[in-house]
Amino acid sequence: MSYVRSLDEIRLTDRASVGDKAAHLGELIAAGLNVPRGFCVTADAYRDALNAQQTDAKIAARLAQTEIDDPVDLEAAAEEIRGWIEHAAIPPTLAEEIHVALATHDARALFAVRASRVVDDVPNPAASGLQQAYLAVPAPAVLDRIRNCWASPWNSRAIYFRRRKKIDPRQVTMAVVVQPMLNADAAGVMFTANPLTGAAGEIHIDATWGLGEAVIAARWKPDHFVVEKNSHTIQDRVVATKSVMDLPAPTGGLQTVTLASEKQDAACLSDAQVIALAALGERVEAHFQSPQDIEWCRVGDQFHLLQTRPLRRVG
Repeated sequence: MSYVRSLDEIRLTDRASVGDKAAHLGELIAAGLNVPRGFCVTADAYRDALNAQQTDAKIAARLAQTEIDDPVDLEAAAEEIRGWIEHAAIPPTLAEEIHVALATHDARALFAVRASRVVDDVPNPAASGLQQAYLAVPAPAVLDRIRNCWASPWNSRAIYFRRRKKIDPRQVTMAVVVQPMLNADAAGVMFTANPLTGAAGEIHIDATWGLGEAVIAARWKPDHFVVEKNSHTIQDRVVATKSVMDLPAPTGGLQTVTLASEKQDAACLSDAQVIALAALGERVEAHFQSPQDIEWCRVGDQFHLLQTRPLRRVG
């Protein structure tokens, strides 16, 4: 059994083993769209690594002893379970597969390591309180970050929700996506319908200089563009003052640097780039036949798609 699969060979029909994130990325690649080529560590790797050390049995026993309505006891159980997973031994076969996949990239490459959920066992993973994406990870640290992703479903909120919904903890599993980091000139998110009203004729784009994590986490105000689909014209434009940007640090992790003065009040996308990005969003929406929530970045004039998922209205 292979535990590592190239994103190029993954499709939506594989989501039971690779999770939604990896399945959607594979579909984007199959559609001829520009996606950083990486790989997925499948859910079987999670299951087999934990089973090899009987961690599943330990988790079940620990939860059976936990008072679910006692926040202190529940949090203590969650921390203990995460510790078991984050320090679990990686089976040699899996470690070798991952090392081989990493070796196809430049030795100095940094990676994005992201959880790819297989089971919809919590209503809002983004609100789980645990990090589910690690950026600018050096190759020697990728195995640790994979284990961190494996541990991400085991927080007190998720455990509580699953217990109340009578979801067997043995159903919990996790796949992980590993992709090379891009040194983005600009990045952000794009909604192929109005995220507040659901209006289908609008594309909303939020953008900032550098990496897009600050936009996703709402740490600072981005540039905002609204494109009308039928006419492919920019209907609204708000250019924010941007004093800093995030970039990969040379030795790993992110660094926040001060922007040159001429960039601070300048739009990080030209009008032509906004229209080109919106057209790309329409292609993604057409492929999945539903409005999409897309993460993207720009390197020079080339756009790369980092993630897509069905759009959920936030209003």
